[in-house]
Amino acid sequence: MKKQIVVGGFSKEQREKELEKIRAKYSKKGYTFIHYIDNGALKSVAIFEVDEEKIRKEKATNLILLGIFFMAVAAIMFYKASV
Repeated sequence: MKKQIVVGGFSKEQREKELEKIRAKYSKKGYTFIHYIDNGALKSVAIFEVDEEKIRKEKATNLILLGIFFMAVAAIMFYKASV
């Protein structure tokens, strides 16, 4: 499955530096860099190939963290209301 990552930066040099950071970060996660499309400031994208199982794991992790965050907020609100 292909995944597009936005590469931010106002100048071409900034986008190239950001692309190198993104390539290093996502390569550690197991993504395979395919190519880069330079369309300007906030429209440039790096395209990676990634296994669907890795995407499912990332989504599950994000949902778990979001659930923990909401439970913590609810606990704080409950504690404040009961005091």
